[in-house]
Amino acid sequence: MVIFSMKEISEKELKKLSIDELTHLFVDNINEQNLKLIEGIEFLVEEDFDNFTQNLNYVIETNTEVRIKKAFESKIFKSKLMFSKADRLKLFTKINDIKNIGEFSANKMLLYRVVFPDEEFKLQILNILKSLKLISNQLTDAIKFIGSDLTKAHDICENIKDKRRNMRREEWQLLNRLYNYDMDYLSRTFLYLKELIEGIMMLADHIKSFSEYIQFLATKYLIFD
Repeated sequence: MVIFSMKEISEKELKKLSIDELTHLFVDNINEQNLKLIEGIEFLVEEDFDNFTQNLNYVIETNTEVRIKKAFESKIFKSKLMFSKADRLKLFTKINDIKNIGEFSANKMLLYRVVFPDEEFKLQILNILKSLKLISNQLTDAIKFIGSDLTKAHDICENIKDKRRNMRREEWQLLNRLYNYDMDYLSRTFLYLKELIEGIMMLADHIKSFSEYIQFLATKYLIFD
């Protein structure tokens, strides 16, 4: 499989790509931004505010995915596909939603410079981020297998759902820790940390929901595999 980079691909080359190649390029682009967001939160935990700000501004300002989306939309209506055009468009929309959630979270996180309560809280946040990074990469792989190996895509998504269940337990442990600090529950620090956890889990929830949609597609179209 040919690997494309948005930094080197021209509009002319973009128009030559197949629906599957455009989908792969799009999900790689969005996943790269999502990993940049996760790395940014890791910088926040380390109190490296300069790199934190730089990463989050990158997520907010980057719009290279727009070119791919336009190329995809112009080509899909002229193509004959194994999947229905509606399913392909919904898949693309769900990928784009990752960008929207990440951009929303990045804007919120830049509103206030937080200091974490203690090292244990930091470690728990980093553990959840490690899991988020894993399922983000797994989702990217599952999307790429949709056009070639539906069974493999389905199995990867099952792993994502298992990991998401573990993350839910970690989330409640972290929230329990947060609520037991001697802290004003209306303080900016408390509200920021609560919304930080919720923002991370919102991304995880979307990835899980997306994986269930891929499993739905795998079940729907597996007869053709």
